[in-house]
Amino acid sequence: MTASSGAQDGGGFMTRPPGSDEDVNRALAGRTLIVASNRGPFTFTYEDDGTFQARKGSGGVVTAVSAIAREHQPVWIAAAMTEGDRARAEVAQRTGEILIGSGTGGQQGEFRLRFVVPDPSQYHQYYNVISNPLLWFLQHYLWDTPRAPDITAETWAAWHDGYVAVNRLFADEILAACEHCGDEPIIMLQDYQLYLCGGFIRERNPSAVLQHFIHIPWPDPDYWRLLPLTMRRAICESMLGNDIVGFQTPAHARSFMYTCEAYVPDASIDYAGHAVLWNGRRTQVRAYPISVDTEAVRRVAYSPEARAHERYLPSYANEFTVLRVDRAEPSKNIVRGFLAFDRFLEAHEEFQGRVTFMAITVPSRMDVVEYRQYLADVSAEVFRINAKYANVETGWQPIHVIMGENYARALAAMKWYDVLLVNSIIDGMNLVAKEGALLNERNGVLILSEGAGATDQLGDDALTIAPADVEGTANALYEALTMPLAERRRRSENLRRAVEADDVTAWFREQLVDIVRYALGRHPSDPLAAGNASTDGGAANGTSAETAGAPLAAPGTPDGPDD
Repeated sequence: MTASSGAQDGGGFMTRPPGSDEDVNRALAGRTLIVASNRGPFTFTYEDDGTFQARKGSGGVVTAVSAIAREHQPVWIAAAMTEGDRARAEVAQRTGEILIGSGTGGQQGEFRLRFVVPDPSQYHQYYNVISNPLLWFLQHYLWDTPRAPDITAETWAAWHDGYVAVNRLFADEILAACEHCGDEPIIMLQDYQLYLCGGFIRERNPSAVLQHFIHIPWPDPDYWRLLPLTMRRAICESMLGNDIVGFQTPAHARSFMYTCEAYVPDASIDYAGHAVLWNGRRTQVRAYPISVDTEAVRRVAYSPEARAHERYLPSYANEFTVLRVDRAEPSKNIVRGFLAFDRFLEAHEEFQGRVTFMAITVPSRMDVVEYRQYLADVSAEVFRINAKYANVETGWQPIHVIMGENYARALAAMKWYDVLLVNSIIDGMNLVAKEGALLNERNGVLILSEGAGATDQLGDDALTIAPADVEGTANALYEALTMPLAERRRRSENLRRAVEADDVTAWFREQLVDIVRYALGRHPSDPLAAGNASTDGGAANGTSAETAGAPLAAPGTPDGPDD
């Protein structure tokens, strides 16, 4: 369902029209924006002539902040990911450079940076043991629970010496940047690597303006029991140090409130007001579905680089072309997608030789054993299906895998599919579904997993499937490939309009508007908050006994005067 002004989203959360540039300027007037994430907006390389070159990343947060707040020169706190990053951080420390400019020739650039530099063993424990796979697998329901995970002495060491320690380092660097800013900055934390950071900052700066956005799903409380109580309680309590915690979907936001109710002693849940009250504070829980930068996506898709890929991509296509674009990791459910394609070819022999499955696959986190094994499983399934159906006389083979990361190539391929298969087990959002809907030129049909966050916005015009339903996915492939042109066109146009109406800049603006509304609204002396302190039915500064712990509103039931 596409969001509209003042409408219910189907889960009791109200959607509001996106903020304007005026709203952004109002939020940031007299304040510095600090963004913190594991990976920064730039990586540095050290050149032979002794200079550093900065290469900009392409993530959704980087794109959103670049599009909206660049003239405010945000500060970005990130881990030093490369040897160039570490060398640049060392130069900054040696020369007393508090904030590193991302520009060249002495120019500041659009961001100012400050690096967190853990030692390699710390970073390994923080990232490759706790963040991935422990938290990532847990939050995507991926653990084979009779066998894994095992919380061992090594896991506990990685928690204390890696995850906790690196989150403290992030808090240290964020607070150091705050001191340099000279105002009370707006701090926006990103994702599951930094769950403890908000709590550490709140301990040392009770007046900090803090928001944390989680890009991945949040599972229900029972699944969190895979973690020891000490870990899961520390995560929840630290996140309650934020003024606002944001999620991709209302379902994930509700799961967070349920989890706090289950594991945080003395927490009071205001389900109607979408907030958790604990330790004398009120944390708003919000849903902000992320999207793509439509202009930037189209610019790359029609760039000379993308056009160059279009010279050979048609050789992988056929009368009918099914496409998928994924990182090669278990939550993307690639193996089941191939099993469904196998079943489709078996049940509909008339399509053999006429349809090709193009799979653009990006190896991911190859230093984590579970990811290496899954890529091997994917490769084995492709080999099996191709051996089963390939026609040596015509040269047809059913599946073509294009391996490697190349964004322009992936976008170029999205123009030509007849079916885009997104059958992930669970996703925070899944931007491939939105990129494909935006770019496709063949009235292609989107097959979309119910587990993808994008289903909330795109599900009405996609063919939705249960991620484990191989037979249902095979049937959806047949329905998509035999769908009348008029129906394909109607669905395709609706999907495109939905993505165009709600791009990534709207996602970022809405968060800034809510920061003014909920976080700054708690300080009546703040001129930015004038008129916002009571826009949530008086909830910004506390709650009444009548609303605290109220039951979750039924879908479609108004649950607040302005929310």
